[in-house]
Amino acid sequence: MGATLRCAMANFRWERAVTAARAAEYDAYVGEVATHPEWKAEHKGYLGSFVHVARDLPRSANCFLAVNERAQLNEQLDNTYLLRLESLDGLFNKLLVADLANRFWQRFFRSQKDLRKEKLSDGDEALRAEFMAQWNAQRIQARPLFATFLNEFGGNLESLAKSDWPHLLRDRLGLTHWPSMTDKPLPVALMCYTVEEVRQARLLSAKKGAVAGFARPTVLDGEFSAAFIPAPLPPGGESYGYTLDLASAEIPATFTPELLTFPIDYQPRHLKALGYITRPHALHDAAAMLAARNRHVQGLRGLPDCADFGEVLA
Repeated sequence: MGATLRCAMANFRWERAVTAARAAEYDAYVGEVATHPEWKAEHKGYLGSFVHVARDLPRSANCFLAVNERAQLNEQLDNTYLLRLESLDGLFNKLLVADLANRFWQRFFRSQKDLRKEKLSDGDEALRAEFMAQWNAQRIQARPLFATFLNEFGGNLESLAKSDWPHLLRDRLGLTHWPSMTDKPLPVALMCYTVEEVRQARLLSAKKGAVAGFARPTVLDGEFSAAFIPAPLPPGGESYGYTLDLASAEIPATFTPELLTFPIDYQPRHLKALGYITRPHALHDAAAMLAARNRHVQGLRGLPDCADFGEVLA
C-alpha cells in the first residue's frame, strides 16, 4: 500500500467525531468491499448521495442533520467573518458563462479595490450581479462549505488582500490539489461572509432537516485524502478541524481552525479579491506528505488531553 493511501486509511482509525448512527449509515451504503479502489468508489458514491446533495432535494447534507450531532458546533458563535478560497477555473471552461467570466475578470482583476466597495456604477453593478447570479446557478449541489476565520489571518481584510493570499490560504488550509499543473495558473477568489449569514441560510432551509449550520469536518465529509487529518475530540466539548499547513517544516504549536458551514448563495459583497495560484506547494511527493502528517499529529498530541491521539506512521 502506498504512503498516501496509508495516510488516507489511517483517518478512519483516528476519527472520533462520527456518531454510531452515521457510521452505521455509511457502512450500510458502502457494504462489503474487497479492494481499496472499490472502497474509494463506494465512498465517493456515499458523498454524492449524503453530502454533495443536489440543491433541489428536500434534505440537507448529512453534516447538518441530527445524525451528525457529535461533530456539530454551537450555532451561537460570535458573528465573525469567515474566509473561503474558491477556484474559478470551472467558470472559464464552461461555454455558456466563459464570456461573462472573462469580462468580469478583465474589469476587476486590476481594480480589485472596487470589489470591496459597497456601490459601483450601474454598469459595473450589473456586471458583478450577473456574474454572481451565473456562478450561483452553476453550483447545482448544496455542498457544505469548508471555511476558516478571518481573525486567523490577522482580522484585517484590506491587509490580507494586499498579501500573497492565494498561496497563503492554499498552504494554510491544506489544499494539496491546487494547482495540479504548474504551467497553468489557477484563477481563485477570496470569499468572505459572516456567521450570521450562515445561520440565516440554515433557518431558511429548515424544511430540509438541518439542525445545525456549522460542523467540524470528519472523514465522511470529503474524498479520501492524505492531506486531511481528523482533529481530536476533547472530552465533553466541541472543537474545530485543524488543517495541515503545506508550507510548514516544523511540528506545529498552533493550528488553523476549519469548519463546515451550511451552503449560502454568494452575494457580490462576498467576493473580496481575485488572484492566481501559480506555483506548487512543498508536499510534492508521498514521502514529504507522510513527514508533514507525522509532524501535524505530533503537534496535535501536544493539545490538552490528546497525548495518545493518532499514530506516527513509519
